[in-house]
Amino acid sequence: MRILKAIRRFLLLPVILLTLLTTPKPVNTDTAVFREQNLFVMAEALAMGQGITTDGVYFYTSGAATGLHVTYLGKIEIAAMTMTDKRLNPLPEVCKARGNNHIGGISYYDGKIYASVEGGSVCRACIAVFDPETLSPTGDVFDLPNDAFDDGIPWLAVDPDTGYLYTSQWSHADTVYVFDVNDGMRLVRSFRPGGIGELDRIQGGEFYNGMLYLSQDSRDNGTRKRLLRLDPESGEVTAAAERDVNGSRIESEGMTFLSENGAVSLCVLDYNKAVGVFLRKYTVAGL
Repeated sequence: MRILKAIRRFLLLPVILLTLLTTPKPVNTDTAVFREQNLFVMAEALAMGQGITTDGVYFYTSGAATGLHVTYLGKIEIAAMTMTDKRLNPLPEVCKARGNNHIGGISYYDGKIYASVEGGSVCRACIAVFDPETLSPTGDVFDLPNDAFDDGIPWLAVDPDTGYLYTSQWSHADTVYVFDVNDGMRLVRSFRPGGIGELDRIQGGEFYNGMLYLSQDSRDNGTRKRLLRLDPESGEVTAAAERDVNGSRIESEGMTFLSENGAVSLCVLDYNKAVGVFLRKYTVAGL
């Protein structure tokens, strides 16, 4: 087994070196200080090109190559920063049968992984639940109404204090929907976000200290990618931080938070679509 791993690392080395040489390191800003990054390529990159969440011991990731009809879930041991497991095409059979073909953002809550799923025509958006131990579906699938999610469901985040799941459409979303995962995914409420206003190109979200943070891949900002903060009580949206990824080929995907040694890190997936995915850690002002 060690020999096979060594051979694999040797074969991947040119791809890794090419990626590192062609992708500049992020630049610090007043609100986000870059700390470190880990690069994943080939099949591992496919398994983490969309969403990320954590239970504090593992990162769980999601990926999709819709044109190839491929979806993935991955599992990364945080201590070693190595992918210990990945599952190809993990969607429940009911999702596959009706054409659901894309896993977006994911969120860990109460021993389960909640995943945003889209694609197809019968039901264009649903939430599928997975077992973090095996990355297998639990069988729970919650369909969302097509009229509310005609553009799919790219991200979701579960509030660990309430069990409420928040989500919206991807493009120019003017409404945030809130569902209760402990009550059959009952719709609790919907609201229009204030402050910055509509949410556009949101790629992932996660709660921290009662606030919902969102990873935005805004093309208007060039190499600058914003972290938004949404107050679930008031609905106000503000800019929490801005990262400079120092490269126009980078698409910011999912995000989560990791507490280590008394400090909290913003962990973001930055996807260089030509070659691989960077899992980057930041210190963010005010967290």
